Amino acid sequence: MTWTTAEVARLSGTTARTLRHYDAVGLLVPAGTGPGGVRLYEREHLLRLQRILLLRELGVPVAVVGDVLAGERDEVAALREHADRLEAEGVRLARLAATARRTAAHLEGEVEMTEQQFFEGLARDRASMQEQLAGRYGDGVRARFVEAQQRTSGWSREDFERGAREHRELAERLAQHRRGGDAPSAEAVQALVTEHHAGVAEHWTPDRTSYAGLGDLYVEDERFRSFYDEVEPGLAAYLREAMHVWADAHLT
Repeated sequence: MTWTTAEVARLSGTTARTLRHYDAVGLLVPAGTGPGGVRLYEREHLLRLQRILLLRELGVPVAVVGDVLAGERDEVAALREHADRLEAEGVRLARLAATARRTAAHLEGEVEMTEQQFFEGLARDRASMQEQLAGRYGDGVRARFVEAQQRTSGWSREDFERGAREHRELAERLAQHRRGGDAPSAEAVQALVTEHHAGVAEHWTPDRTSYAGLGDLYVEDERFRSFYDEVEPGLAAYLREAMHVWADAHLT
């Protein structure tokens, strides 16, 4: 028995584009093709896809997933690395939670805080995030952070608040299209991605690879994924696919 790309996408809850990407990188090559060139998958491919999606859900990068499945990398070691990242994330969140609790107590008059304590943990958190992302995705990410810091060095608090507000509003408009059943490639969705790209370009200049990579980052990194998925479950993956379509059409 065989399944087409569309059938596998529906069965697994992933997208046809993701399956085509897995084929292109050699992670999940179909058994063959049917009439009209449609890709065909067999039961063994479904089992392999299940392992791929499980590892991806645990935050294991695509390149590492390939090594694990090829037997070149210990699956236990890969999971332990992810557990280390989760523990580091727990420390980060605990530090921010402590700052938030102290600030709440300060506002209620229970404790006094210095101006420096207002920002305790935040600068360290940003630096930690940059290092984690650079370690995971390469020095190109660190260069983007530097470029963004240089471009926004003269921004006021109102500028940053405006950017955050516009980004949130854009995510909510994208969520409406997702709930309405529009495909990521739909014209209206792509128009919103044009806005998204313009917002990113205020901070750094993306090319096709880096913009598509940013979309991958939205899904692969919990901090980014949670922002979008809190607006609408599955929105991060929806935006990623839309960004890939846009990058292929507009960037070099």
